[in-house]
Amino acid sequence: MKKIIAMIMISVMMTLSVAGCGGGGNGNGSSTASEAPAAENTAESVSEDANTDAISAAEYTDNVFQKLINMEIGTAGSSLKEAQIAEEILSFAASREIGNVEESARKAAFSEAWGNLSEEEKVTVKDNFRDIAGLVDGAFSDYESARGNFEDAGVGAEMEELVKSEDAQKSWKALCDLLAEVE
Repeated sequence: MKKIIAMIMISVMMTLSVAGCGGGGNGNGSSTASEAPAAENTAESVSEDANTDAISAAEYTDNVFQKLINMEIGTAGSSLKEAQIAEEILSFAASREIGNVEESARKAAFSEAWGNLSEEEKVTVKDNFRDIAGLVDGAFSDYESARGNFEDAGVGAEMEELVKSEDAQKSWKALCDLLAEVE
């Protein structure tokens, strides 16, 4: 009987800890956790088409800006986290085929999302994006030299596939151009 109760308690604790990991920590409460799966499902279904659909401001906020704002530089493991975030942002850009979205729609959504950030958040996004861009650009130019960073972060295989993709490169350039324009 004690073993059964112990197993039930362990199951409950594991379930709660997994559910707690999805909260994000961006201060937006549960709305981000409930919106994220919808954004992922949308990204998956859209990437099967030619993807001329507009990207929403919320997608830029959730998949780019919040990741950069919440990046902790100078802490233990921060270089691993940077490599992981670099892969996540590139993966978002590639899966939503940002480079194939009509330029005016891409810019409008990005500008709307950018306008919703505080001045402090804008500075943080720009500063942290420089680090991420360095990692991604290095991976595109010479993945073998960058491989160790991404493998240590647990995203080596994913990143290797992304850097081989011309669509990912095109989408990365489109995202970099958007960020360069808001300076």
